[in-house]
Amino acid sequence: MTVKQNAHAVNVVNTFKAKLPAETVEVIGENHFDELSLLIESAISAAVFDEMEKAANKVDQLAHDIRHFAEFFERG
Repeated sequence: MTVKQNAHAVNVVNTFKAKLPAETVEVIGENHFDELSLLIESAISAAVFDEMEKAANKVDQLAHDIRHFAEFFERG
């Protein structure tokens, strides 16, 4: 996990905590908010990985298309 993803997850949790009454924040406790932050960070990482995989697939397809074009161009 990157520092940036961790910081974003912490910001999300802090924003959520700010919307709750102080008593609720106290009852939930910091440990649970830390767990929530880890869950959010994990979700962010999974989404980033999925998008990187899609981009890699597009690059792979583009490389294939360029090879095909080069083969056709050389014969033409």
